[in-house]
Amino acid sequence: MIEEWMFSFHKFDSVAEDPTIPQGVVMPPMLPDGFGDEWYSEGDLVYKLVDKFGEEKTIDIINAHRDTYITDDDISLMIKAGISSVRMPVGWWAFCTESQSKSSVIITDPGHENKKFVTITSDYLTSQIQRFVDAGIDVLIDIHAYPGGSANGSYNGVYPETPQFFLNDDLMQQGLDIVSELASFYLNLDATLRDHVVGVTLMNEPAHILSSDEGLTMQTWLGDAIGLWKEIVLTAVDVPPKMYVNLIETAISPEDMVTFMKNHFTQTELECWAILDVHHYFAWDSNHNGCTDGCSYSCSDSATDEGIANINSIISDGAKSSHSYWLDNGIPLVSCSEYSLATFPASNDACRGDSVLDGMYQNQVKGFSAQGLEAAFFWTWRMPYGGSHEWGWSLKHYLGYGS
Repeated sequence: MIEEWMFSFHKFDSVAEDPTIPQGVVMPPMLPDGFGDEWYSEGDLVYKLVDKFGEEKTIDIINAHRDTYITDDDISLMIKAGISSVRMPVGWWAFCTESQSKSSVIITDPGHENKKFVTITSDYLTSQIQRFVDAGIDVLIDIHAYPGGSANGSYNGVYPETPQFFLNDDLMQQGLDIVSELASFYLNLDATLRDHVVGVTLMNEPAHILSSDEGLTMQTWLGDAIGLWKEIVLTAVDVPPKMYVNLIETAISPEDMVTFMKNHFTQTELECWAILDVHHYFAWDSNHNGCTDGCSYSCSDSATDEGIANINSIISDGAKSSHSYWLDNGIPLVSCSEYSLATFPASNDACRGDSVLDGMYQNQVKGFSAQGLEAAFFWTWRMPYGGSHEWGWSLKHYLGYGS
């Protein structure tokens, strides 16, 4: 999955999207200096590449990126770092009809004619899962984007266009077809590979910053998607992969998350494989964030031992209680499939000092562990083209393995 801010190449510093500012600049390895146009999202990037270079070269550009972004050396470093699982975010273009072809093709988003994608073939996706499994790393498959856009953010694939998924019955039906294709893909994997696909997320941050009506529609659709997944998979395998049901408080209240989980899963399912997954970012937490000025703490506070102690106390407080509400209200399996070291959404104003970053890393790991979270996934492994974002968002960079 390609997100524009991760390729901003020192020109932009905001993680939060701006519909007037396309922050994507480069697309390595074939366009290391860009192509004379900036872009908002993966769909916007591909559309502009097709307009400039034609379909054949666009497919080459995107596939070259997919082939080289995570290298074998990266996987070796993950093993060295003790990583046991990776979360693999992919767009719906990995589970559409065209994905069954032997070669990638260009498809147009059904909700926005000015957004296009290069399909991920089933064979290619299988080969990427195989790479991790061969190294002893399990895989969580996460569908990060849906036709027309199912959340308001550049990861929806169609940004800055208005998301249409929860406003259009045809798109929502296509979404169920995509869930069905994911289920078929999983069941058709070799048994060894299937054993190492330890989880699936049917939709990432559904209905994020959309209307309240769309939030309610999302709950109905996601419930239908869960039912469809269970109907297909539970009749075919004895032990299903864990389902990470990702929900976000910009679309559904914490109380309603509890109700949703209890309405759609049995107690046995909740105890065995149905996981409530809630992302946690200090960057947007006004009670626990850090920046150059005007936050819960100032980055300059880390210049003294007393200041560092105060910062660690603030971070620890937020990390120890990040998911406690759901655990205390009868949801036995809870996870965090996205967290980072970022202390502020504008990376030039976020804290970069080792003492703060160490506090962010260590206190979150301890806090998540103390709560007994099922899993925690760092977003993301590497970000060599993200400029100032790299400090807070690249685990590889933080661990001292370079870009």
